[in-house]
Amino acid sequence: MKNTFKKTHSSILIVLSVVATVTSSCRKTEVVEPMVTGDANIRIVNTVLGSSPQDFYQLDTKVSTNTVGYGEFSNYLKVKAGTTTVSFRNTGATTASASANVGITTNASYTAFYYSTGSGSGSITGYTDDNTAPATGKARVRFVNLGPAFSNTINVSISGGAAIFTGLAFDKPSIYTSIDANTAIDVTVLSSSTTLTIPGSNFIAGKIYTVWFDAATTTSAKYHTVVQN
Repeated sequence: MKNTFKKTHSSILIVLSVVATVTSSCRKTEVVEPMVTGDANIRIVNTVLGSSPQDFYQLDTKVSTNTVGYGEFSNYLKVKAGTTTVSFRNTGATTASASANVGITTNASYTAFYYSTGSGSGSITGYTDDNTAPATGKARVRFVNLGPAFSNTINVSISGGAAIFTGLAFDKPSIYTSIDANTAIDVTVLSSSTTLTIPGSNFIAGKIYTVWFDAATTTSAKYHTVVQN
């Protein structure tokens, strides 16, 4: 089964290109030797509820220094640029929970997510991080929908105000948006009357965030905040 690290419609988030995803310990992956041209940075996030803590590997070399449990994320990890294979593995395991062949750009920074597909299999998706400093008094934020149980897409707006992003589909990111610091954000699943409010205290001036969602129910979201800088 092929999977692709997605682009947003704005082309701002140029992503790692996935050739294949391996989701079972009994299936073998062809190892692609990296065409090394330098280093890059990858932050890893575990979004799979009930999963074992995960380590992160490039080829057969463990890159992560600390395991990452559900809802947790790492600092940036140094990896070799080029065409290569990356994987998440249960702590101490020799087989992958999810694996992908990717192209990594020298000096770029990425966030890679271990997530569950709609069928329940483990997979990897990732996006280029834009770490450009926000304007004075602002925070910058993007949103990623990683809730396969949602019955519909997600809408995100300033609390009680204007829309930020509508129709955020599963396994998709939004573009980055600048907001005033300490601004609360409302999140709803389309056609649902349930609103999740993310408190403004989550968004500090000068900071850049990735907020990912999984499903509390088929019609309501849970949020998780990753600080990029």
